[in-house]
Amino acid sequence: MSPWSAVRLPPTLARLVEGRPVWPFTWVAGFLLAWGVLARLLPRGLPAGIVVMGLVFGAFYALVAAGLVLIYRANRIVNFAQAEVGVVAAVVAIELVVQWGVNYFLAVAVGLILALAMGAAINVLVVRRFRNSPRLILTVATIGLAQILSGLALIIPAYLTLKANNHRTFSTPFSAHFSVYPVVFTANHVVAIVAVVAVAAGLSAFLRLTSYGVAIRAAAENNERATLLGVPVNRLDMIVWGLAGLFSALAVILRVPVLGFNSFGSVSGGGNALLLRTLAAAVIGRMENLPRTVMAALGIGVFDTLATWTSSNTTLVDASLVAVVVVALLAQKGAISRVVGASLSSWKAIREVRPIPNELRRLPEVRAGIRLFQLIVAAVAVAVPVILSTSQTYLAALVLIYAIVGLSLLVLTGWAGQISLGQFALAGFGGATTALLYGRHGWDFFLALAAGMATAALVALLIGLPALRIQGPFLAVTTLAFGVSASEYFLNGVYLPWFVQSDVSRPNLFGRLPLDQDWQMYYATLVALVLAVGAVRSLRHSRVGRALIATRDNEPAARAAKVDTTRLKLTAFMVSGALAGLAGALFVVHQHGVYPNSFSADTSIALFSMVVIGGLGSIPGVILGAVYVFGAQYFLSGGFSFLASGAGILVLLLFFPEGLGGLVYRARDGLLRRVALRRNIIVPSLVADLRVEERVGVGDILAGAASTNGSANGHEPEPVGAAAGGTPRRRRGAE
Repeated sequence: MSPWSAVRLPPTLARLVEGRPVWPFTWVAGFLLAWGVLARLLPRGLPAGIVVMGLVFGAFYALVAAGLVLIYRANRIVNFAQAEVGVVAAVVAIELVVQWGVNYFLAVAVGLILALAMGAAINVLVVRRFRNSPRLILTVATIGLAQILSGLALIIPAYLTLKANNHRTFSTPFSAHFSVYPVVFTANHVVAIVAVVAVAAGLSAFLRLTSYGVAIRAAAENNERATLLGVPVNRLDMIVWGLAGLFSALAVILRVPVLGFNSFGSVSGGGNALLLRTLAAAVIGRMENLPRTVMAALGIGVFDTLATWTSSNTTLVDASLVAVVVVALLAQKGAISRVVGASLSSWKAIREVRPIPNELRRLPEVRAGIRLFQLIVAAVAVAVPVILSTSQTYLAALVLIYAIVGLSLLVLTGWAGQISLGQFALAGFGGATTALLYGRHGWDFFLALAAGMATAALVALLIGLPALRIQGPFLAVTTLAFGVSASEYFLNGVYLPWFVQSDVSRPNLFGRLPLDQDWQMYYATLVALVLAVGAVRSLRHSRVGRALIATRDNEPAARAAKVDTTRLKLTAFMVSGALAGLAGALFVVHQHGVYPNSFSADTSIALFSMVVIGGLGSIPGVILGAVYVFGAQYFLSGGFSFLASGAGILVLLLFFPEGLGGLVYRARDGLLRRVALRRNIIVPSLVADLRVEERVGVGDILAGAASTNGSANGHEPEPVGAAAGGTPRRRRGAE
């Protein structure tokens, strides 16, 4: 039963909410009615020129959103790289015109063909490799893909540029000017509208009239059944990804002449703001209904220009889209429940790091090795300010702060299975609260810090409430919307000056420990990280931590065992928020205040990438991921840091799902196997993950060694270790 069944709605609105068809003239009538009402209510009215300009920008959003919907229907994933899939091809096309003087139409044709090829190549090289992976894992892979494409879009102009000072611009070769109050339109606007209408008509004809289009629609309804019926699903997926790349590139190529070309820095996929608008349109269209998605995109475009006309900025749009996304998802929960259900156990593909086996834990050499490793790590951490320069020490403190945010993501995503792309916004609320109370109202720093952590925990709780109904990749959409809205509005001193403190002096802890120098700040963040690691380790080994893992792996079974999964999820959100608030407070003190874009959504995505690269199953992996991602940003310039981060996500998801931390533990297990072999101790957990022939060889060696040892002592060898029955039996036919 629909959640709206108990609410009496007007017939047209009821049909819209329930997903039933709404005739085009009804859309037009509703649009004209809303236009007339707003024109009377708004202080500056709603002139026709503003509406037309909004439709132009809405057309760009519609192109990108159409690609989102097509990929969702084909692969059941939310493609976070959609805004960037065609940007590389668009950059090449614009480069050909601006730097090489190629004819506009030829350059555009080259760019669109390249976009088709890139979309198909992404499907073959990336998407197909995740065919048997949970959908949420593939969704995370698209985040890494987006970073790779962004990096390429920044690198390509640097290597194709002929002259540093080139006065060519990128514009359509047509010349026309006309005005619709209060906007002056050019041929660029007309070409954009005509092209989008032609693409929409062509896509509709392709899906309805061609055999491939009909097959795509059929495969979208039931991919597995289509495969069984002999439908070439792989070929259809390649076509869909090619079309998605084509739409993305066309949106950039059409948008640049309208906005004006200044430099290649302005040619991009539009960043998270564009992605959020297209995601909102696709969510309103239930990720499946193309006509409704296009209408929603046009409406968001008009909303954009209306906000600019009324208040001279579009920040209001960014702040309100999070509410639009949440309401749309909650109202359509039934329509997306099947993909959410497929993603509930998604993180089972991320293996947790196993502890040292009990058979070896108390051996003198193992204990000595653990202590030696801990001493080396502690010595390196303490010696960082001595080894590094002042600027590098400043960066090291920042990496430790990001590592604390990574620990909060480890709790929320790694253990609770709730993906978050807005975690640094939570840190922003904690940091802004701490700065407000300490810097403006003179509170004791530790009291202000506690208040900041509590504020971040409460904000995380508010996010967690809709997360009880919105899960999987759609929760990622919601948290991304939250991250963009918080960065653009709630953590911006221009709009909330009473909350955002832009000048904060570093405190003097306990009246004796100043943090004025960067090395002092580094040691303070190091202590905070050690305390956060201790708290997270304690949580993991507690009953709550074990219940979180059980809920993540199999929520229905956890409920059957009378585990309160709702309370557990909310607890995970609050603990995660408190840790993020701690990091935010340290960040504000480190940066001497809260500034515009201090807590941007880009950083939130980089932090999520950091945790995936480091490993969602280990605490040390989080720290390694922080060093990798933000070290790459320090040592690699321009787009190469994006390449390093995005490639790290894809490579690790494909080949090492336990992350960098898991690689370290693999090396540890290799040493433990040597110890077990030398001690003639059989440890099944150390040989269970080997191939059959390797497992047999090790078992035979250990069994032979144990037998030799027993015979030498004049009695039969006894079972050793956890396997009380001695050497595990090999199944018949294992060889």
